[in-house]
Amino acid sequence: EAVTSLDLKDKELGPGSAAVIAAGLSVNEVLTSLDVRGNKIGSTGAAAIAEALQGNGVLTNLDLYRNNIGDEGAKAIGGALAVNGVLTKLNLEGHELDLPKLRGTDPVTSLNFSRKDLGPASAIVIASLIAGNGLVDAVQTGVLAIAKALEVNEVLTELDLSRNDIDDAGAVALASALRVNGVLKDLDISSDQIGDEGAAAIAEALRGNEVLEALNLSKNRISDAGAAIAEALRGNEVLTTLNLDGNEI
Repeated sequence: EAVTSLDLKDKELGPGSAAVIAAGLSVNEVLTSLDVRGNKIGSTGAAAIAEALQGNGVLTNLDLYRNNIGDEGAKAIGGALAVNGVLTKLNLEGHELDLPKLRGTDPVTSLNFSRKDLGPASAIVIASLIAGNGLVDAVQTGVLAIAKALEVNEVLTELDLSRNDIDDAGAVALASALRVNGVLKDLDISSDQIGDEGAAAIAEALRGNEVLEALNLSKNRISDAGAAIAEALRGNEVLTTLNLDGNEI
């Protein structure tokens, strides 16, 4: 009987064995689920599996958790998913990514990543898919990658990134996205680590943004920049809901 599910978790396989698995994936026509958690395959092993995914037409579930695939491995996987439309579930860092929703093949306008503790690898893949091209610049990781993708995304109207430890650098990147994004209406970045620098950047972005209707910045580390946000709202006629509770304003 053909094997449709293969569990290889915690086998200490390493990059070399991952390459062998990838070679099998490239020709296998029955395996639908593969679990290689905890094998330290690294970026090299992830790249081999990514290459196999480009030609695989049956695998729907892939678990690569605890493999230290790094940014390069994540970018390879993201690139493969640009051409692979079969894989539906992917686990890179302890939480399952719903690929059809990210690709847009199961159309949604709202994505909730609250409390997911998104790591760089997951964020790179998420960004690759919502950007629609499978490519992320080498220096873009984590929320920076998602922010970059938002600059070109024309579908997503609601995004929840609360409780993901987004700092000032992440907020500045999101602010840049808000300046050019023409569809996002609801952004939740509450319970993160945003301080005055990030808040000031968002305030500046609000001056020219004509679509965002709701912004949740509660429970961050904002103090003096609260005044800048209030000033920015004088020139903004779209935002109707702003939550700054739990800051030091």
